Amino acid sequence: MPNMSRVVVLVLLIAISAILVLSLSHSIDNKRTEDAKKLFLEDLQRKYPNADVREVFEITPQAGKNGTYYTLKARVSSNLIYPCPERLHIYYTYPPQNFVTQPADIITRDCRLCINEPTCILAFEEEAIVASHTYPGTDGISSYIDTYKDAIPTASFASEYDTYQNVWIVKWDSKSAPYSMKVILSKTEKKPLATFSESKQ
Repeated sequence: MPNMSRVVVLVLLIAISAILVLSLSHSIDNKRTEDAKKLFLEDLQRKYPNADVREVFEITPQAGKNGTYYTLKARVSSNLIYPCPERLHIYYTYPPQNFVTQPADIITRDCRLCINEPTCILAFEEEAIVASHTYPGTDGISSYIDTYKDAIPTASFASEYDTYQNVWIVKWDSKSAPYSMKVILSKTEKKPLATFSESKQ
């Protein structure tokens, strides 16, 4: 029996040690990712001081020659209250690696979307805003924006909206207009599913 209790104690000690090592490793990884995010956001603040949004939205661990490093992906968005918002995806590695940094992905720029993409899928709010007044069949929205220069867009995605599924709802509203405009856009069809005005009365 004494041998049995020693085995049990030994197994417990090994298990506790393993848990402590894993816990320490996890907390170190968390600290490294937080440090990486902080450095990246500081760099983005310096490079894009006028952006409306700067956020890291993806962190992926990678196996390198000298151990694990992280690839971070950030969104930088500007002019979100205007008809032609700009969105870039910027990449960063931490610790920095010995290769050329991946160039930024241009998601929207100069009122263009799906740049260098064979199939256009509206994945982001900036794309939905641009599509809401540039797609064929959105003349009503274009006219509203031309008439009311202070019109501001808001875009939201809904898995279900009325009788529609997986759509972007883009609303344009001007303080000086008696009504607002709303357009429903499919993620994949390059035309509005519905466009209508909403009275403010």
